[in-house]
Amino acid sequence: MKIGKRILLGLVAVCALFLGIIYLWGYKFNIYLVPPSPQKYVRVALKNMDELGIFTDSKEWVETKKKTTEETSNAKNYAETIPFLQKAIKVAGGKHSFIEHEEDISKRSMTKYIKPKAEIEGNTLILTIPEFTGNDSQASDYANFLESSLHKNNYNGVIVDLRGNRGGDLSPMVLGLSPLLPDGTLFTYVDKSSHSKPVELQNGEINSGGSSTKISDNKKIKKAPIAVLIDNNTGSSGELTALCFEGIPNVKFLGSDSAGYTSANQTVYLYDGSTLQITSAFVKDRTNNIYKNFPISPDIQTNNAKSSAIEWIKSQIK
Repeated sequence: MKIGKRILLGLVAVCALFLGIIYLWGYKFNIYLVPPSPQKYVRVALKNMDELGIFTDSKEWVETKKKTTEETSNAKNYAETIPFLQKAIKVAGGKHSFIEHEEDISKRSMTKYIKPKAEIEGNTLILTIPEFTGNDSQASDYANFLESSLHKNNYNGVIVDLRGNRGGDLSPMVLGLSPLLPDGTLFTYVDKSSHSKPVELQNGEINSGGSSTKISDNKKIKKAPIAVLIDNNTGSSGELTALCFEGIPNVKFLGSDSAGYTSANQTVYLYDGSTLQITSAFVKDRTNNIYKNFPISPDIQTNNAKSSAIEWIKSQIK
């Protein structure tokens, strides 16, 4: 009898463990024995928003979770839930958060790689830094083109032109420009619980979690005036690249206010291949100024950023 009870208890424990694993797989890894119902799909999405979203400590979020659950209770497929989840993720994570469909992800992966540019005007090196989306080989090409341009040209000052750069992978942008940046903390991510995670540059490597890019020469450039150009189309990783230069004495920002997507998103994969891009942290620069999806304001507001930058650099040369 005792042996029978032990066997029964053992079976119960195994079943409980198995069900726990299935629960974990579903909520954390999107692994299911059978496809989740639309309602389960919503619960998983909301749970991840709740855990990661920067604004989920608010009363509005509590009400939004309840309302979204009610509004999707009769949904017959995943597609019917998306409009409601799109509204919910904006409450959980703010304007930088969104849901990306599988077909959009596929299209983005086919986006044409845009190579940065380098040109000399007078005694000024002008680097045009486009947004980056591409594979590891293209990331290496992007970063090393910028690095070699910095090391192989003769110039008195540098213009880092981030106008129109809407983001993408931060690593190749920052590593390509790293000869201009001091090693150490570039900026810091700060989550809703005030936990900090510094993004650091050391010996030509960055711990940003992007592509595993390396540059050929990480030797620092001599101290030269650096003009960073931004506009209202400089967003997301484009803004974070700009913030890497904030607080450096020989740097001046010129142009117009940036787009105001100064935050970090975390990706969560849903069962149907869609992803949640949830804002999970804001950004603190090296001067301890915290950006909560606030735009970066330039030191010099101008509609002629490039010509103004050249004139400023000339004024700095002694």
